[in-house]
Amino acid sequence: MLTVNDLKSRLRRSLEDRLLTKPTPFFRPSIPLTSELAAAADAAVRQIRKASAFFAGERLTTDELRQLRQALNNACNDQRPELPVTVNSRTGIIQFQAPLRLHPLVLKIATDPFLCSIVERYLRRRIFLADVDVRRIPAMNMSELDRRADTRTVGVTSSHWHRDIRGRQLKVMLYLTTVGEPDSNFVFLPGTHRGHHVRPDNLKESRFTDEWVQGTGTVPVECHGPAGTAMIFDTNLIHRLRRKETASVRDSVTFYYTPGQELRKLEVDPEVVATLPVSARSLFGGRRLG
Repeated sequence: MLTVNDLKSRLRRSLEDRLLTKPTPFFRPSIPLTSELAAAADAAVRQIRKASAFFAGERLTTDELRQLRQALNNACNDQRPELPVTVNSRTGIIQFQAPLRLHPLVLKIATDPFLCSIVERYLRRRIFLADVDVRRIPAMNMSELDRRADTRTVGVTSSHWHRDIRGRQLKVMLYLTTVGEPDSNFVFLPGTHRGHHVRPDNLKESRFTDEWVQGTGTVPVECHGPAGTAMIFDTNLIHRLRRKETASVRDSVTFYYTPGQELRKLEVDPEVVATLPVSARSLFGGRRLG
């Protein structure tokens, strides 16, 4: 039976997702771009609407990747005590807390004008940086993961088929290591984002079995690419992290953008944010959880 708090939560989610964050006819891009980049951003938006995702190519240089990997290694080796590192006992995934403090490049990518312009042109609202996730993923087959996670009817980890449950949202994800066919990769069902932007009442509504996915007849898109590859996708698509025991260790950084809902607290130096352009500073506004 639904409680009063359940009903209030459902009403709030419905109001936010159906009205307060829906595209506005008064939208005007706020991030300045050249006419050439603006045209490229509009083309990326059309691609996301059609196929759920846009591949933005390699966005980091070899030296930038080296710097980021070194920062991750230092944190893992307890050389950055101000940056806690946690390990998920079920999935083995290492997550780096306070990721915006990991290296200045993380903030640079988070506020990249071209990538953020794609996001705001797709959502057609002022956008906010809702969350940042930096993780290191070890090799593991699904049987082992299911044993650890005690998977039953449907899986509940990010390695099982699911939709995110944060309402209208885009993610920008960058591979920080090369991801080939033997490696653990991002995979999604194209077109499954359409019409699914209202947060469900419970987690199970956002989860899907392998058999269900196979029954759709939709061919999954397996995302491979060199280190530095960036992907932008509507997280209401059905997707997963496909784990493999043949994989090399995979590092990635993911940025979550929304029109204002589900904003997490971000550990970032206010002095640094104050030096950013106005359009970038606005990413850190909004009422945040925690």
